Amino acid sequence: MKKMAWMAALLVIGLSVAANAQKPDADAQKIQEDYTAAFDKGDAKAIAALYTADGTRLGPDGSWLVGRAAIEKVYADGFAGPLKGAKLTLTGGHTQVVTTDVKVIEGRFLVAGLAAIKGRYVNTIVRRGKAWQIASVVTITDPPAPK
Repeated sequence: MKKMAWMAALLVIGLSVAANAQKPDADAQKIQEDYTAAFDKGDAKAIAALYTADGTRLGPDGSWLVGRAAIEKVYADGFAGPLKGAKLTLTGGHTQVVTTDVKVIEGRFLVAGLAAIKGRYVNTIVRRGKAWQIASVVTITDPPAPK
């Protein structure tokens, strides 16, 4: 009987931990929604504004960008060319709270446009005053499907 009670208690604790682990992080969701909205509008300036002044971005093509101006230029060029009319879908995954002012978020992305690009991202966001900003983005495309 005691064994059953312990097993039931462990199950309840396990389910509670799992439920809390799957609860979406509001800060991560807000950044994700703002990024998606700006991308879908083709608004490079709004995307760059989500980053810290010295924010970094490792693009899916391996490009390394530092600072809002560089990030804005790459997106402006993309929205005028291969990303014109493209739509972004971000699916949040795990959020790790490093400190009260630093979080690491990971998930998946899909860019639908001329050609679909999909993969994973890992972002570090930092609190600046009351707002959260992106300090770094790392994106990795999925490998090609086996033939």
